Amino acid sequence: MVRFLAQSNYLREVQRTFGGGHLDVMELLSRTLSVAVPMAVVYVLWRYRLLILHVAGRWASRLLRRRKRRAVENYLVSRGVVLEVCLYSGGVVGRKLCNARVVSVAGGKMQLQLLDANSTFTQLKHQPVICFTRPFAYSGKRINAFTTLVAHVEKRGVVIKELSLLTPVRYRFILRRRHSRQRVAREGAVRVKAWSGRKARTFWMFRPDLQTVNNPARYDARTRLAVENISAGGLRLYIVNPKGGMPPLDPGSQLVLRVSIWSPKTRKYSFFTAMGAVRSRFSGRGGAIGLGIQFMAEGEKVKGRYTWHSVHGEIPALAQFLAEIEE
Repeated sequence: MVRFLAQSNYLREVQRTFGGGHLDVMELLSRTLSVAVPMAVVYVLWRYRLLILHVAGRWASRLLRRRKRRAVENYLVSRGVVLEVCLYSGGVVGRKLCNARVVSVAGGKMQLQLLDANSTFTQLKHQPVICFTRPFAYSGKRINAFTTLVAHVEKRGVVIKELSLLTPVRYRFILRRRHSRQRVAREGAVRVKAWSGRKARTFWMFRPDLQTVNNPARYDARTRLAVENISAGGLRLYIVNPKGGMPPLDPGSQLVLRVSIWSPKTRKYSFFTAMGAVRSRFSGRGGAIGLGIQFMAEGEKVKGRYTWHSVHGEIPALAQFLAEIEE
């Protein structure tokens, strides 16, 4: 402090020697701080606004619904309920991060046991997420989801290894589907050809690994695809009479899809090419394999090759086409 005052006095003497006006260093410092500190406070409040609002809302919820919150959290832990954790921004469900179980709830945090995780470059700490569960009831109200923020994350490269969440403000029932599904009543109204995602660059040079057929009755026990429903964000289909030699079909696997849809208005097929990710796999009748597929990218043929453009939630051209059919 003594050294600082000596330097300050020295600067004042130099300024007076050259005829300058009086400069009070301490006054200048206080004026600088009077501007810088409010700006820093505003920045911090804006930067961490979601966290601040979340903590404030959670504190109020503890006072008003502490017993209900604790009961729901005990249910999630004791039953080993599986959460599907997805990014959430502006009311829109984004990319799926992982499936996980709630191991414990303590200190305002949910510790998760990861069952599977998708790679991501996103900085996840304090990012908003939405967690879906199978619907269950408590006190006569259905619950299937909650929104919260990421409390802690550890990644190895782009792979998530550990994840914990802040406890949510409230648990609620949310309609999960962003897009209305159109059921395919007549087989052949939606035709699909599928290749393994490994063939994304050259798929058109090969026969499809799987495809729908025009007349299923003629195919007997041979392997084929059957589409159950379609939406702007994906489709649900079955592999009938599955046999060896099929592409990878585990959740997370990718398929190149050539989808053709019959339009009653034009009486023609309109088609598009998409990269789809297998989000769910389940059993169907007669040993069929059911697949829930989400569209991840749309293909465009340029100079004899396909380029892939990422889509966020839906394929716009398909959404418009399906809306026109519904009219």
